[in-house]
Amino acid sequence: MNPVRVLLVDDELSSAEVLGLILSREGYEVTMAADGQQALLRLRDTRPDLVITDFMMPVLNGAELVNALRKLPEHAHTPVLLMSGAPEAALRAYQVDYQAFMRKPFELDAFLATVARLAAQARPAS
Repeated sequence: MNPVRVLLVDDELSSAEVLGLILSREGYEVTMAADGQQALLRLRDTRPDLVITDFMMPVLNGAELVNALRKLPEHAHTPVLLMSGAPEAALRAYQVDYQAFMRKPFELDAFLATVARLAAQARPAS
């Protein structure tokens, strides 16, 4: 069985590297992007089954990234985990379609459980 492909988007390089390493050790195939714009550019090559993105980022924030994803037929139903140091209420103005939210800092076990739940929902891209 092919590993679940995860696109991890976070402008905080140290956080992204740690989460990427942990996810890789859990068996996920991880590609990283530093912001929403870079993530959109990597979609074709990575064809992620799951997107994990920070909310507050330069260039294109996480909510704007998710809204752009939803306009692409091949990613209209890709599960998304949004993370942020800001409260979830900060996302309301963006009317964003995401499947899970985690407030930073979060417990690693809770993060991995959420990723596993979303990965189980993921429809692997062909």
